[in-house]
Amino acid sequence: MEHNQGNIGPSAPPNGARAGRRAVVFDFDGTLVDSYPLIEAAFSTVMRKHALDERARTLFRQSRGLPLPEQMRRVSPDLWEDLVATYRRADSRLGPAPVFRGIPTLVRTLRQRGVHLGVVSCKRRVLVETELEGIGLHRYFEVIIGYEDVSPPKPAPDPLLAAINHLELPLGSALYVGDSLVDMETGQAARVRTVLAAWGHSAEMNGEFAGYRLRALRPRDLLALVDDLGPNGHQHAA
Repeated sequence: MEHNQGNIGPSAPPNGARAGRRAVVFDFDGTLVDSYPLIEAAFSTVMRKHALDERARTLFRQSRGLPLPEQMRRVSPDLWEDLVATYRRADSRLGPAPVFRGIPTLVRTLRQRGVHLGVVSCKRRVLVETELEGIGLHRYFEVIIGYEDVSPPKPAPDPLLAAINHLELPLGSALYVGDSLVDMETGQAARVRTVLAAWGHSAEMNGEFAGYRLRALRPRDLLALVDDLGPNGHQHAA
């Protein structure tokens, strides 16, 4: 595992934060912010500029949650670098994604309860940090890991494990929250209890995860799941 420790910056925890020994680590796009409309718009620009067909859109959607370069390699192994450049130009003109309703209240409530918070994303960290600053939530997260910070990226477990290690908490005291199949695979590989963030899912996406039982339909649903974590890193019996 390659780990760029210098790029992971903690914020000051609240008083008594270590006492509960619990943590929630979030994915970013589609979990904290409603980014899929912007992602679709940026990729539509890619399709127009490079004359891609609907098969390309399908491949792009099927690889949701992977790092952008890997997504574009799957779309076109020969043109992927040009596709990445076009996508990033388009994305930069679209502006930030809106935060999901209920997320600011959830984040503040968790911190007030002494729960440690982190973000693990396949997005470049500077973009994640800029968006978190824009929605006023950056200061609540003790660790933010982006695409460039830990290798290999999700769905390998390394970034999630690095975040939990940075928080100095046992794996059993953490929840990982994400919206994509990549996130589910990451949590499974890390052996961390993983919650499907379904509050931004379309009906089609809900169908894709029909068999996944541990899900939250609203951000506030996570509070009960966090309470289900024992104080010493052990989960209470369901």
